[in-house]
Amino acid sequence: MLRFIRASVALGLVLLPAAASAASEHKAAPILFESRQLDLISKGEEVTYRFEKTGSDERLVGKNYADDIRLGVANVGGKGERDVVFKVFTGDQARDPQNWPDLTINPLFIWYLDRTVGTFNSLAGGSQMYLKHKIREALGSATAEEVKADYNGQSVDAYKVTIAPFAEDVSASKMQGFHKSTFTIVVSNQVPGYFVHLQSNFVSTQAAGPELKEEIKVVGLAGEKSQ
Repeated sequence: MLRFIRASVALGLVLLPAAASAASEHKAAPILFESRQLDLISKGEEVTYRFEKTGSDERLVGKNYADDIRLGVANVGGKGERDVVFKVFTGDQARDPQNWPDLTINPLFIWYLDRTVGTFNSLAGGSQMYLKHKIREALGSATAEEVKADYNGQSVDAYKVTIAPFAEDVSASKMQGFHKSTFTIVVSNQVPGYFVHLQSNFVSTQAAGPELKEEIKVVGLAGEKSQ
């Protein structure tokens, strides 16, 4: 996953020249890949996110599920880079905590993208490498909308990016009707960890096709602030 994180940062840097070409538009690439997403989390602090999965047919998409994801900062380097501890789920569903040094981007975003690819693959089939490429390509050409978001009872300035990376895909007819699935990302530099809301809507156009929604919402920040 660390290699994926660094590759995603590199992708953002590659896309920057194109993103800067139209000053009147907010291109998604620099907003998602070039920002310092961890700057508002200090040493000893931890951000909690709520993950929720809801589906229309348990037999086809599994049981509904809700749990927490936590991102903590163990140390802050001289250039503001963070040593991160990333904890996915709790109890019997808990994954082993992941530790990464020297990060400026939030690994939650990479986890979300990775899960999105895996879930789409399980529903629609196809090569995961191809699906990942199409999502990256869509994010590279997407624009971001200025919106207001709620955090801790306050309204904050935010950007929303929505993509439908497979809607016009040449292989759409082979995707079990899921080619119109949409993915939405809301970010704000006024929110610790940067990501406010990430949502995947997997909806099949086939008559008997299931629906599945997965979303991650920021809950809040806890811990003792220390530099």
